[in-house]
Amino acid sequence: MDWKEVLRRRLATPSNGPNKKKSEQELKDEEMDLFTKYYSKWKGGRKNTNEFYKTIPRFYYRLPAEDEVLLQKLREESRAVFLQRKSRELLDNEELQNLWFLLDKHQTPPMIGEEAMINYENFLKAIFHSKSLC
Repeated sequence: MDWKEVLRRRLATPSNGPNKKKSEQELKDEEMDLFTKYYSKWKGGRKNTNEFYKTIPRFYYRLPAEDEVLLQKLREESRAVFLQRKSRELLDNEELQNLWFLLDKHQTPPMIGEEAMINYENFLKAIFHSKSLC
């Protein structure tokens, strides 16, 4: 039997006597209770056997509305902290020039046209050399 039909029949027959009329709010509350009962019963019938799916982290958070000032400020602050952390991971100009110098120093001949190349062994030497400078 379909749960919608059960809900309709249940709401059509009064349970508290034939001459007692229910208010609109009472009918809606009863309908919601029945819906919740049958929905949870239906949902519970399809149990997932894999426990891995219960540990999936939440990855989407809605953007705060305009009237949620505290959430907007929290979002701005967390974004600023994230960008500061990422900018600290970038090389500054001096480090970038040192890396470019080391790669140029360990380039592998012959040059192909205007392009300088480096093989894997020389790349490892350049990386090892740059780590010894740190």
